[in-house]
Amino acid sequence: MDMQGFEEEKPVTIENDEWIGDRVVILPGVNIGDGCIISAGAVVMHDAPAYSIAGGVPAKVIGSR
Repeated sequence: MDMQGFEEEKPVTIENDEWIGDRVVILPGVNIGDGCIISAGAVVMHDAPAYSIAGGVPAKVIGSR
């Protein structure tokens, strides 16, 4: 177990006015900007800019609002 190594915790930052769908997975260290919409079932691996619409596996920005 000791040889597997240790990785510091990375916080997930979720800003204000979000819509996050059901069964969304947000990986450690990701920042979700103000006013984002994340579709159901998405796997968010990278930061989502403010007022963007993201979806898919892995999640991509598919629009803006």
